[in-house]
Amino acid sequence: MSNPPGNSLQVDQNRRVSEPGESPEAGILHLIERVREELDYNDAKGQSAYRLGMHDGLRFAEDALVNLLKRHGHQAEVRETPMDM
Repeated sequence: MSNPPGNSLQVDQNRRVSEPGESPEAGILHLIERVREELDYNDAKGQSAYRLGMHDGLRFAEDALVNLLKRHGHQAEVRETPMDM
């Protein structure tokens, strides 16, 4: 099992979950990567009702962020995961 991606309130993250980036697009792309790290960590912890619920919530967040970028003309794709296949 991998280490958790981190807590958004940890000092080493300067009290934020993701870097803001040079532009809104860059910030959202970074946040999508952070959601994907959380998905990978969640997958590594097994499948309980709680974990599957967390996974669904994280996938919703990834889908929403990708959709937001696409609607504004930016390139972004939802990543396939083992649960999708």
